[in-house]
Amino acid sequence: MRELGWIEGRNVTYDRVYAEGNPARLPDLAGELVARRPDLLYTTPNAEALALAAKTRSIPIVFGAVTGPVELGLARSLARPGGNATGVANIGSELGGKRMQLLKQVLPNLRRVGVLVVPNTPSAMNEPQLIGQAAGTGVEVMAAYVKDGELGTAFASLAQGQVEAVLMTHTPIFVRQRKRVLELASKLRIPVIGHRSEVAEAGALLSYSSILLEQIRASARIADKILKGATPADIPIEQPTKFELVINLKSANALGITVPQSVLVQADRVIE
Repeated sequence: MRELGWIEGRNVTYDRVYAEGNPARLPDLAGELVARRPDLLYTTPNAEALALAAKTRSIPIVFGAVTGPVELGLARSLARPGGNATGVANIGSELGGKRMQLLKQVLPNLRRVGVLVVPNTPSAMNEPQLIGQAAGTGVEVMAAYVKDGELGTAFASLAQGQVEAVLMTHTPIFVRQRKRVLELASKLRIPVIGHRSEVAEAGALLSYSSILLEQIRASARIADKILKGATPADIPIEQPTKFELVINLKSANALGITVPQSVLVQADRVIE
Protein backbone atom coordinates (compact mmCIF):
# COMPACT_ATOMS: atom_id res chain seq x y z
CA MET A 1 0.00 0.00 0.00
CA ARG A 2 2.92 2.34 0.66
CA GLU A 3 4.10 1.74 -2.90
CA LEU A 4 0.66 2.85 -4.09
CA GLY A 5 0.89 6.08 -2.10
CA TRP A 6 -1.00 5.12 1.06
CA ILE A 7 1.11 6.19 4.04
CA GLU A 8 -0.09 5.17 7.49
CA GLY A 9 -0.63 8.21 9.70
CA ARG A 10 -0.79 10.53 6.71
CA ASN A 11 -3.62 9.46 4.41
CA VAL A 12 -4.66 6.06 5.75
CA THR A 13 -5.33 4.49 9.15
CA TYR A 14 -5.16 0.74 9.71
CA ASP A 15 -7.39 -0.73 12.41
CA ARG A 16 -6.15 -4.28 12.95
CA VAL A 17 -7.73 -7.10 14.93
CA TYR A 18 -6.36 -10.59 15.54
CA ALA A 19 -8.16 -13.83 16.35
CA GLU A 20 -4.84 -15.36 17.52
CA GLY A 21 -5.61 -18.67 15.87
CA ASN A 22 -9.06 -19.00 17.45
CA PRO A 23 -11.77 -19.09 14.72
CA ALA A 24 -14.52 -18.83 17.36
CA ARG A 25 -13.50 -15.19 17.86
CA LEU A 26 -13.96 -14.21 14.21
CA PRO A 27 -17.69 -13.23 14.30
CA ASP A 28 -17.20 -10.88 17.25
CA LEU A 29 -14.03 -9.35 15.80
CA ALA A 30 -15.73 -8.86 12.43
CA GLY A 31 -18.65 -7.19 14.18
CA GLU A 32 -16.29 -4.85 16.02
CA LEU A 33 -14.62 -3.77 12.80
CA VAL A 34 -17.90 -3.22 10.94
CA ALA A 35 -19.27 -1.17 13.85
CA ARG A 36 -16.36 1.27 13.41
CA ARG A 37 -17.61 1.97 9.85
CA PRO A 38 -14.31 1.80 7.96
CA ASP A 39 -14.02 2.74 4.29
CA LEU A 40 -12.76 -0.75 3.45
CA LEU A 41 -12.33 -4.15 5.12
CA TYR A 42 -9.36 -6.35 4.24
CA THR A 43 -8.63 -9.99 5.03
CA THR A 44 -6.85 -12.96 3.50
CA PRO A 45 -8.35 -16.47 3.93
CA ASN A 46 -11.85 -17.98 3.80
CA ALA A 47 -13.04 -17.97 7.40
CA GLU A 48 -12.15 -14.34 7.95
CA ALA A 49 -13.76 -13.22 4.68
CA LEU A 50 -16.96 -15.09 5.49
CA ALA A 51 -17.06 -13.57 8.98
CA LEU A 52 -16.85 -10.07 7.51
CA ALA A 53 -19.40 -10.78 4.78
CA ALA A 54 -21.87 -11.98 7.41
CA LYS A 55 -21.68 -8.60 9.15
CA THR A 56 -22.04 -6.19 6.23
CA ARG A 57 -23.40 -6.01 2.69
CA SER A 58 -22.38 -2.40 2.15
CA ILE A 59 -18.81 -1.82 3.32
CA PRO A 60 -16.33 -2.94 0.60
CA ILE A 61 -14.45 -6.15 1.43
CA VAL A 62 -11.17 -7.09 -0.27
CA PHE A 63 -9.69 -10.56 0.24
CA GLY A 64 -6.21 -11.76 -0.64
CA ALA A 65 -6.45 -15.56 -0.84
CA VAL A 66 -9.96 -17.01 -0.72
CA THR A 67 -10.60 -20.47 -2.13
CA GLY A 68 -13.81 -20.67 -4.16
CA PRO A 69 -15.29 -17.19 -3.55
CA VAL A 70 -18.24 -17.90 -5.87
CA GLU A 71 -18.97 -21.27 -4.25
CA LEU A 72 -18.78 -19.63 -0.82
CA GLY A 73 -21.35 -17.03 -1.83
CA LEU A 74 -18.96 -14.09 -1.63
CA ALA A 75 -19.46 -13.25 -5.31
CA ARG A 76 -21.83 -14.04 -8.17
CA SER A 77 -18.96 -14.70 -10.58
CA LEU A 78 -15.24 -14.05 -10.89
CA ALA A 79 -15.75 -11.60 -13.73
CA ARG A 80 -18.63 -9.69 -12.10
CA PRO A 81 -18.65 -10.15 -8.31
CA GLY A 82 -21.88 -8.17 -8.02
CA GLY A 83 -21.72 -7.48 -4.29
CA ASN A 84 -19.49 -5.72 -1.80
CA ALA A 85 -16.63 -8.26 -1.89
CA THR A 86 -13.83 -8.81 -4.39
CA GLY A 87 -10.12 -9.64 -4.33
CA VAL A 88 -7.90 -12.56 -5.29
CA ALA A 89 -9.14 -16.14 -5.53
CA ASN A 90 -6.72 -18.76 -4.30
CA ILE A 91 -5.44 -21.71 -6.32
CA GLY A 92 -4.22 -24.25 -3.80
CA SER A 93 -6.20 -27.46 -3.44
CA GLU A 94 -6.11 -27.86 -7.22
CA LEU A 95 -2.32 -28.28 -6.96
CA GLY A 96 -2.47 -31.28 -4.62
CA GLY A 97 -1.99 -33.68 -7.51
CA LYS A 98 1.05 -31.76 -8.75
CA ARG A 99 2.65 -31.90 -5.30
CA MET A 100 2.07 -35.66 -5.25
CA GLN A 101 3.69 -36.02 -8.67
CA LEU A 102 6.74 -34.10 -7.50
CA LEU A 103 7.04 -36.31 -4.42
CA LYS A 104 6.95 -39.43 -6.61
CA GLN A 105 9.72 -38.00 -8.77
CA VAL A 106 11.88 -37.46 -5.69
CA LEU A 107 10.95 -40.80 -4.08
CA PRO A 108 10.20 -43.20 -6.97
CA ASN A 109 9.94 -46.19 -4.61
CA LEU A 110 7.35 -44.52 -2.39
CA ARG A 111 4.61 -46.92 -1.23
CA ARG A 112 2.71 -45.19 1.60
CA VAL A 113 2.03 -41.48 1.98
CA GLY A 114 0.06 -39.61 4.62
CA VAL A 115 -2.14 -36.60 3.91
CA LEU A 116 -3.00 -34.06 6.61
CA VAL A 117 -6.62 -32.97 6.25
CA VAL A 118 -8.77 -30.56 8.24
CA PRO A 119 -12.43 -31.71 8.08
CA ASN A 120 -15.09 -29.41 6.65
CA THR A 121 -12.68 -27.18 4.76
CA PRO A 122 -12.58 -26.57 0.98
CA SER A 123 -9.38 -28.58 0.64
CA ALA A 124 -10.94 -31.56 2.43
CA MET A 125 -13.57 -31.83 -0.30
CA ASN A 126 -11.37 -32.50 -3.32
CA GLU A 127 -7.65 -32.37 -2.58
CA PRO A 128 -7.29 -35.89 -1.08
CA GLN A 129 -8.96 -37.28 -4.21
CA LEU A 130 -6.58 -35.36 -6.49
CA ILE A 131 -3.62 -36.62 -4.47
CA GLY A 132 -4.95 -40.18 -4.70
CA GLN A 133 -5.34 -39.94 -8.45
CA ALA A 134 -1.80 -38.62 -8.85
CA ALA A 135 -0.45 -41.34 -6.54
CA GLY A 136 -1.75 -44.07 -8.83
CA THR A 137 -2.22 -47.73 -7.99
CA GLY A 138 1.30 -48.23 -6.64
CA VAL A 139 1.05 -45.80 -3.72
CA GLU A 140 -1.29 -46.13 -0.73
CA VAL A 141 -2.67 -42.77 0.44
CA MET A 142 -3.67 -42.46 4.09
CA ALA A 143 -5.68 -39.44 5.26
CA ALA A 144 -5.03 -38.17 8.79
CA TYR A 145 -7.73 -35.80 10.02
CA VAL A 146 -6.68 -32.86 12.16
CA LYS A 147 -9.52 -31.81 14.46
CA ASP A 148 -9.34 -28.69 16.64
CA GLY A 149 -5.74 -28.18 15.59
CA GLU A 150 -4.63 -31.41 17.28
CA LEU A 151 -1.66 -32.55 15.21
CA GLY A 152 -0.32 -35.12 17.68
CA THR A 153 -3.23 -37.51 17.18
CA ALA A 154 -3.00 -37.19 13.40
CA PHE A 155 0.71 -38.01 13.41
CA ALA A 156 0.16 -40.92 15.75
CA SER A 157 -2.14 -42.46 13.14
CA LEU A 158 0.41 -41.77 10.40
CA ALA A 159 3.12 -43.44 12.47
CA GLN A 160 0.90 -46.47 12.95
CA GLY A 161 0.31 -46.56 9.20
CA GLN A 162 4.08 -46.46 8.61
CA VAL A 163 3.86 -43.71 6.00
CA GLU A 164 7.05 -42.69 4.24
CA ALA A 165 6.13 -39.04 3.64
CA VAL A 166 3.39 -36.58 4.51
CA LEU A 167 1.60 -34.02 2.37
CA MET A 168 -0.21 -30.99 3.75
CA THR A 169 -3.51 -30.12 2.17
CA HIS A 170 -4.02 -26.45 1.36
CA THR A 171 -5.29 -25.14 4.71
CA PRO A 172 -4.04 -22.04 6.58
CA ILE A 173 -3.69 -23.90 9.88
CA PHE A 174 -0.76 -25.89 8.51
CA VAL A 175 1.13 -22.71 7.64
CA ARG A 176 0.51 -21.33 11.12
CA GLN A 177 1.58 -24.62 12.73
CA ARG A 178 4.32 -25.53 10.27
CA LYS A 179 7.00 -25.77 12.96
CA ARG A 180 4.90 -28.27 14.91
CA VAL A 181 4.19 -30.30 11.76
CA LEU A 182 7.88 -30.44 10.92
CA GLU A 183 8.80 -31.32 14.49
CA LEU A 184 6.41 -34.28 14.50
CA ALA A 185 7.55 -35.42 11.06
CA SER A 186 11.21 -35.27 12.10
CA LYS A 187 10.51 -37.74 14.89
CA LEU A 188 9.30 -40.18 12.25
CA ARG A 189 12.22 -39.33 9.94
CA ILE A 190 9.88 -38.62 7.04
CA PRO A 191 9.77 -35.69 4.59
CA VAL A 192 6.99 -33.10 4.46
CA ILE A 193 5.56 -31.69 1.25
CA GLY A 194 4.16 -28.22 1.83
CA HIS A 195 1.44 -26.16 0.20
CA ARG A 196 3.16 -22.80 0.72
CA SER A 197 6.78 -21.73 0.25
CA GLU A 198 6.88 -20.69 3.91
CA VAL A 199 6.67 -24.38 4.80
CA ALA A 200 9.69 -25.28 2.66
CA GLU A 201 11.59 -22.35 4.13
CA ALA A 202 10.82 -23.75 7.59
CA GLY A 203 12.21 -27.19 6.70
CA ALA A 204 9.82 -29.13 4.46
CA LEU A 205 11.41 -31.11 1.63
CA LEU A 206 9.60 -29.08 -1.00
CA SER A 207 6.59 -26.91 -1.68
CA TYR A 208 4.63 -26.03 -4.80
CA SER A 209 2.12 -23.21 -4.71
CA SER A 210 1.02 -19.85 -5.93
CA ILE A 211 3.04 -17.01 -4.44
CA LEU A 212 1.16 -15.52 -1.48
CA LEU A 213 3.08 -12.23 -1.60
CA GLU A 214 2.03 -11.74 -5.23
CA GLN A 215 -1.59 -12.38 -4.28
CA ILE A 216 -1.41 -9.86 -1.46
CA ARG A 217 0.14 -7.29 -3.80
CA ALA A 218 -2.70 -7.86 -6.27
CA SER A 219 -5.30 -7.43 -3.52
CA ALA A 220 -3.58 -4.20 -2.45
CA ARG A 221 -3.99 -2.86 -5.98
CA ILE A 222 -7.70 -3.71 -5.79
CA ALA A 223 -8.01 -1.97 -2.42
CA ASP A 224 -6.32 1.07 -3.94
CA LYS A 225 -8.93 1.20 -6.72
CA ILE A 226 -11.81 1.01 -4.24
CA LEU A 227 -10.35 3.70 -1.98
CA LYS A 228 -10.14 5.88 -5.09
CA GLY A 229 -13.83 5.38 -5.88
CA ALA A 230 -14.24 2.09 -7.74
CA THR A 231 -17.08 -0.29 -6.82
CA PRO A 232 -16.27 -3.85 -5.65
CA ALA A 233 -19.20 -5.26 -7.61
CA ASP A 234 -17.52 -4.22 -10.86
CA ILE A 235 -13.92 -5.25 -10.10
CA PRO A 236 -13.16 -8.78 -11.38
CA ILE A 237 -11.78 -11.27 -8.89
CA GLU A 238 -8.23 -12.09 -9.91
CA GLN A 239 -6.51 -15.49 -9.87
CA PRO A 240 -2.83 -16.28 -9.31
CA THR A 241 -0.69 -16.44 -12.43
CA LYS A 242 2.67 -17.24 -10.83
CA PHE A 243 3.55 -20.55 -9.18
CA GLU A 244 6.70 -21.54 -7.34
CA LEU A 245 8.52 -24.79 -6.66
CA VAL A 246 10.85 -24.51 -3.66
CA ILE A 247 13.21 -27.36 -2.77
CA ASN A 248 15.01 -27.52 0.56
CA LEU A 249 18.25 -29.44 -0.05
CA LYS A 250 19.31 -28.98 3.56
CA SER A 251 16.27 -30.99 4.68
CA ALA A 252 16.80 -33.53 1.91
CA ASN A 253 20.39 -34.13 3.02
CA ALA A 254 19.33 -34.47 6.65
CA LEU A 255 16.90 -37.22 5.64
CA GLY A 256 19.36 -38.93 3.29
CA ILE A 257 17.25 -38.06 0.24
CA THR A 258 18.88 -37.36 -3.11
CA VAL A 259 16.76 -34.98 -5.16
CA PRO A 260 17.08 -35.93 -8.86
CA GLN A 261 18.52 -33.36 -11.22
CA SER A 262 15.32 -33.64 -13.26
CA VAL A 263 13.44 -32.15 -10.29
CA LEU A 264 16.09 -29.61 -9.33
CA VAL A 265 15.98 -28.02 -12.78
CA GLN A 266 12.24 -27.39 -12.28
CA ALA A 267 12.82 -25.47 -9.04
CA ASP A 268 12.28 -21.73 -8.82
CA ARG A 269 14.27 -21.67 -5.58
CA VAL A 270 16.66 -24.13 -3.94
CA ILE A 271 17.47 -23.79 -0.24
CA GLU A 272 20.96 -25.09 0.58
